Amino acid sequence: MKDLDFTRSTLYDLLADKLPLINCLTSMDLNRACHLPRSGLMPHNLSLHTVGILTKPHRSSEVRSLLSSLIPWFEHRQLRVMMDREAILSIGDGPWKTYDREEIAAKADLVIVLGGDGTILSAARLMTLTGKPILGINLGTLGFLAEVPKEETFRVLESVMEGHFVIEKRAMVRGTVIRNNQSTILDQEVLNDVVINKGTTARMIEVEIFSNTHFVTDLKGDGVIFSTATGSTAYSMAAGGPILHPESDGIVMTPICPHTLTQRPIVFPGTVVLETLVKSGEANILVTFDGQISAPLQKGDVLQITLSKSFTRLLVSPDRNYFEVLRDKLKWGGA
Repeated sequence: MKDLDFTRSTLYDLLADKLPLINCLTSMDLNRACHLPRSGLMPHNLSLHTVGILTKPHRSSEVRSLLSSLIPWFEHRQLRVMMDREAILSIGDGPWKTYDREEIAAKADLVIVLGGDGTILSAARLMTLTGKPILGINLGTLGFLAEVPKEETFRVLESVMEGHFVIEKRAMVRGTVIRNNQSTILDQEVLNDVVINKGTTARMIEVEIFSNTHFVTDLKGDGVIFSTATGSTAYSMAAGGPILHPESDGIVMTPICPHTLTQRPIVFPGTVVLETLVKSGEANILVTFDGQISAPLQKGDVLQITLSKSFTRLLVSPDRNYFEVLRDKLKWGGA
């Protein structure tokens, strides 16, 4: 009995300084109560001197109103502001200098995107070379990537200034179109997906898909989607594909309206090289990158898909986890 009492006493002494952490870990709301970063990423120290602002191309009063408040807010904190042409056109006349988007990507410590998910996707391709983080302010509809509501803009920015944020590294895929077994006619890195689909015709298209040179399937249908974990909640999900957690580095292959009902989506590891050979000779077969860049494909063209070496870095709040976003934005798991 004495040995047992000694053990208990010693155990309590050893755990005394750990009790706050234990209480934290047993909280019903782990992320909010303890401010533990979501996705297992720790907060980053961001040396913030220059802020870049990219806006959606439609110059709305909403963008103008937010910019008229944002610029003095940053200037009051002695931060340099770099704006692209669309932002300048939105805010109107003033002592503003227009910067190329590439220059903003190179020189800004943080890029703030005012728009929706489409604007985020465009910025993600721009930031692949610099790796600078992106903060999305949602002025669109869904706002799955640009998850900060405009009403919370300044509260979130205050948190960023205080260092209360995390940076999520999102995997990207690289799509390369090869013609005549030698010429690269298009090469893009994207955050969401690369899609082969039929154009305006109602005819099926046919492609052969290979993984590391091994034959996978002969697919007949409306097309095929190759998506990242981030893109798994976009077009791929609408076509019946699975949801991948954003930390995953897999590549999802989702057939679009396959003629054979047993051809289901497959998740490949990020180490594979996927090749899709176009067998159809009809025109109007397109390859699209994040729904924003497209090119026609010819019979014999090969689309090569690999996991990119680049990442998109999204600056997010540690007080909201991925599953909250799924429930709020996509009503996932709702009754």
